[in-house]
Amino acid sequence: MEKEIRDLFATILQITPDEINDDSTPKTVKTWDSLNHLNLIVAFEEEFSIDIEPEEIKGMMESFKKFKSIILQKTG
Repeated sequence: MEKEIRDLFATILQITPDEINDDSTPKTVKTWDSLNHLNLIVAFEEEFSIDIEPEEIKGMMESFKKFKSIILQKTG
């Protein structure tokens, strides 16, 4: 599941999966801005048939590790 998360994340941000690690943040990934963050949320909700709450959306911008953690919780 982690590979699928990383691959979709990279596709949406138009980067390679190698450019993402748990420490990645919007400061370290140039294409991870607020608009693309919303694109990520929509893509993950559609791909995994999940609903992400507004408070989670904000927290997911903290780091890729946090983003991945919330997706894994939702897909359980």
